[in-house]
Amino acid sequence: MKIEKFKVLLYLKKSGMDKNGKAPIMGRITVNRTMAQFSCKLSCTPSLWNPRASRLEGKSKEAVETNKDIEQLLLSIQKAFDVLVEKRT
Repeated sequence: MKIEKFKVLLYLKKSGMDKNGKAPIMGRITVNRTMAQFSCKLSCTPSLWNPRASRLEGKSKEAVETNKDIEQLLLSIQKAFDVLVEKRT
């Protein structure tokens, strides 16, 4: 059985800022060497974004709510990947 290399990267698309000064959060899923990009349908203030952690910094309402949404998104991506790998075996 081949082991799948799976990674999810979240980043800000600073070129797509809206009129409120928020940038959309984008994602990139890599399985082995195949990539797929997607929009997370979330946006945040760029000054709060921590690119190393792929999360918002601080305890503001925006940071707490957005980080919760990011966690739920990452969990659903991981579950979907696990189901696909299980179906392959």
